[in-house]
Amino acid sequence: MGSIRTRQGRYQARVRRKGYATVTKTFTSREVAKRWIKSTEIAIERGEFIRRTNMAVGEMLEKYANEYLPKLKGAAISTQYRVRALKRHFGDIALADLSTSHLAKYRDKRLKTVKPITVKCEMDVLRWVINVAITEWDVPLQENPCSKMKWKNVDVPRDRVMDDDEEIRLLEHASPMLGRMIVVAVESAMRLGEICNIRKRDINFHNQTLHIPQTKTDKPRTIPLSKRALKALTEQLRASGNVVPLTDQPLFVMHRSKVFREFHKSLKGAGITGLRFHDLRHTATTRLFEKGLGIMEVSSITGHSDFKMLKRYTHIKPESLVARLG
Repeated sequence: MGSIRTRQGRYQARVRRKGYATVTKTFTSREVAKRWIKSTEIAIERGEFIRRTNMAVGEMLEKYANEYLPKLKGAAISTQYRVRALKRHFGDIALADLSTSHLAKYRDKRLKTVKPITVKCEMDVLRWVINVAITEWDVPLQENPCSKMKWKNVDVPRDRVMDDDEEIRLLEHASPMLGRMIVVAVESAMRLGEICNIRKRDINFHNQTLHIPQTKTDKPRTIPLSKRALKALTEQLRASGNVVPLTDQPLFVMHRSKVFREFHKSLKGAGITGLRFHDLRHTATTRLFEKGLGIMEVSSITGHSDFKMLKRYTHIKPESLVARLG
């Protein structure tokens, strides 16, 4: 049945029907409210009624950030940044009103300052959150507007790797701790998050291996350490006084944001452009292949389960194959 009540000079219409969630809508005219009640009841009778959500995009993103982000591991920080960016732009828009037009405007605006793949990653987060809202929160949306978006030039893989000369210059301008982190990165192909979580108990000095209990894919792995990587870790232990508390804190006590700041400062001092910390993982993976390791051997070190993705991380220099060809 339908009812109308006055609230702050406006008329709130409400329709209740067994088997359906209560729906409400506010009008400035009582007559219009009555017509809405009648049309809604008819639509329910015919099975044509589609419930409308009152949730705003910002509210949805906030709910996701509170309930889901704490459960994420490797991608939590990057996803958090993207959620914040999306919330700033779409926050006040009603989720029911979100259209491909809104998304296209955001895409075109962002493309003026960042690369297509960056925008695509942000929109993938929004698409995923909306899917969660539909499937797990019972938000009544007929379709996900993100599924209709068109993209160009987003499948071009990043191919930036660091050469030997750049590595020398970068290490010259890096702080001692950052320098050791860089060495570990280029020798082991570890992600920054994995490096920041290295603990003394994870290092097997006798077998020259490192156990990585927490990974982006939730699959722990144990990797071999080169002499250079083992030396960097040993030096870091000595730099910290070779004393590890009972809580066994990470060896590299540096927040990711500070790592990025120091890294970019070192790049500027070394006169290096277009390099990111994650490119060190690209560099390390490429070097493993250039040393002659097979794809299964490399994947056991890098942690890649998708060989297609592993191929995108690999950029072997043609000149490095000349000697092997004869």
